[in-house]
Amino acid sequence: MSRLKKLEAIFEDKKINCGIILGSPNLFYFLEYSGAGALVYCDSKFTLVVPALEMYRAGDVKSVDVVVYYPSKIADNVIEGNLFKALEKIVKSEYVGLDVNWNDANTFRFLSEKYKIIDISTEISKMRSIKDDEELDRIRRAGEITATAIKMAMEKLDNNVNEKQIAGIIDMTMKTVGAEDYAFPSIVAFGENTAYPHHIPTDRYLKEGDVVLFDVGAKYKGYCFDSTRTYVFNNEAKKIYEIVLQAQLEAIDYVKDGVYASEVDGVARKVIEKAGYGKYFIHSTGHGVGIEIHESPTISMNSKDILRENMVITIEPGIYLKGRFGVRIEDTLIVTKNKPIVLETTYKLM
Repeated sequence: MSRLKKLEAIFEDKKINCGIILGSPNLFYFLEYSGAGALVYCDSKFTLVVPALEMYRAGDVKSVDVVVYYPSKIADNVIEGNLFKALEKIVKSEYVGLDVNWNDANTFRFLSEKYKIIDISTEISKMRSIKDDEELDRIRRAGEITATAIKMAMEKLDNNVNEKQIAGIIDMTMKTVGAEDYAFPSIVAFGENTAYPHHIPTDRYLKEGDVVLFDVGAKYKGYCFDSTRTYVFNNEAKKIYEIVLQAQLEAIDYVKDGVYASEVDGVARKVIEKAGYGKYFIHSTGHGVGIEIHESPTISMNSKDILRENMVITIEPGIYLKGRFGVRIEDTLIVTKNKPIVLETTYKLM
């Protein structure tokens, strides 16, 4: 069943005659369209509503009708006004299905004043969380590109480079070998900066004995990848690395179809807590990966998500000691009915 057919089935199941889908990740998922606009469903018909500056790109979308809007009347077949005016002309139903996760305050205010909103965000998140074969292939390719970039960065490490320079090498390598972009700004951290989970690369130069952390992900044909590798060069950091690695491997081993995501988080957290570093594990164990770098499911202690076959998730425990160093190890993996498929980028070496 096509994605549009699955979306239509959601509307039919909820007895909704009209729906509005917003957000570039959703538009890409349903149409492979990368641009501004809205996907509208009314009376069993899908329409892509776009501003005039996107009409050529929208013209490449063959699966739905396209309606264009512009502030002034530039053509008979163009709606005069903004997106809201265009939606008013197309959506006549009192009740409207909406993924409420993808609305700015202005848009939500307009829609909620005009229509009675039925939230379909959970259904769409669940649909997107289960990847088909083409999606999995794109994520695998993004992983291969990421691996190439990490290996290149390792080759360039010496005392004459700083974090920003290595981050630049990573980004250039990813695009050179086939990425359309990076999935998120590349994290490169040396020494004490590795204690910041979302460190922004600086002019800090590499020093003898520094812990080195890379958190990198390529984006390929709309799909993301996420990998973190930490390299340690002293005995204190080696001890922490071994704890984090054990936590990661045990959590990965627990992943399979039907398992609660919170239980996976608990497995990793228990290892780190038992070693006496529980208060230094300051984020969730993982997250879903796809068109967005963070999407459903959430691998956290409070998550209500259940893992299903062909979900793509990360497992990334960490320990962060402020002013000293941090260690995080992250892999992206595919959930199966049994053991997960780990899309490793490089060996987890110290």
